[in-house]
Amino acid sequence: MMPPLMSNAKLIYDSTERNADLYYATHFEAPDNILYLESRGKKYLILSDLELERGKKEAEIDTILSLSAIAQKAKKMGKEGMVGIIDTLLKEFKIKKMTVPQSTSFALVDALRKKGYKVEAGDTPFYIERTFKTPKEKKWLRESQKTVFRAMALAEKILKESKIKSGGLYWHEKILTSEKLRFEIEQFLLQKGFHNTMQPIVACGLQATDPHCIGSGPLKAHQAIIVDIFPRHDKTKFFGDATRTFCKGKASPELKKMYAAVKTAQEMAIQKIKAGVNGKTIHQAIVASFEKEGFKTGTIDGCKQGFIHGTGHGIGLEVHEEPARIGPRDFILKENHVVTVEPGLYYRKYGGVRLEDIVCVTKKGCERFPSYPKRLEIP
Repeated sequence: MMPPLMSNAKLIYDSTERNADLYYATHFEAPDNILYLESRGKKYLILSDLELERGKKEAEIDTILSLSAIAQKAKKMGKEGMVGIIDTLLKEFKIKKMTVPQSTSFALVDALRKKGYKVEAGDTPFYIERTFKTPKEKKWLRESQKTVFRAMALAEKILKESKIKSGGLYWHEKILTSEKLRFEIEQFLLQKGFHNTMQPIVACGLQATDPHCIGSGPLKAHQAIIVDIFPRHDKTKFFGDATRTFCKGKASPELKKMYAAVKTAQEMAIQKIKAGVNGKTIHQAIVASFEKEGFKTGTIDGCKQGFIHGTGHGIGLEVHEEPARIGPRDFILKENHVVTVEPGLYYRKYGGVRLEDIVCVTKKGCERFPSYPKRLEIP
């Protein structure tokens, strides 16, 4: 191993299951923490005997190094543990300063600094270039979104097939619950090569007024049912993310008005998206649109209600991918950012409404990804 000259380097010690940047850099999956080093334009992956041979076949990097071989060198020099291994590795590469992800353990950073290394925090994401999607990555996102809406169509089909009895929903002669509808969605996604890092949301009535409540118990007729599906493709690792709000039976006039306001606001936001626009101005326009329709945001009966979240977030190898945002903070949208557009209204008296789609920012506007009809009532 010929060490490069002294230089700044990038170091990651984490699991690809937790760290999307590590997967981005290596395209190698491992459930346990692995060590990655980048120096002078070269990528090195340091793997245990357990992962060594698989890494040689699967990882997209320049050189695979043996963790056990470096550990033996460290032991001979009286160095113990992972800090000792990393110290040995860095000295071989003549590295004295490095950049690490902000998620790196404080204990590791502190130990390396005590050994004289200069350790700096990198950007979020660590590889900021992954914020800008390539044609291939946009293709993967479109494919994920198509499958999400096929799952959404299944959810709507089940609701349509359900019968209303005493205010509840029955499917195949059994009570239809959030858990059952979620199970059918997840089973479909598994068959299509997707899995959920977090469970899909199927929230009805009062539960639908809490944006991240996954929902539980029997689904009710004539109430809002929010269905939010955001799985990851097992092969490409790219997420899809979409939300629709349904009502089996007759929606109240208030719920219909909320739905119309959200649908109008979402379309308005999509029309405003283009490179160079501050996402904050789009979010503020939605707030103003809601207020014009009589839907104010504030504390009601001790609870925050109305439009209580941002308009959209970046998406890719992570379902919520920083730094791209359309929300209350300043953020300038740039070409090839991919973001969700998901305004919502939540009032405990009437229920919750959210509609979500994905777009890619372009110079003159935005490219809409696959979508699905927006209809509230299901007969």
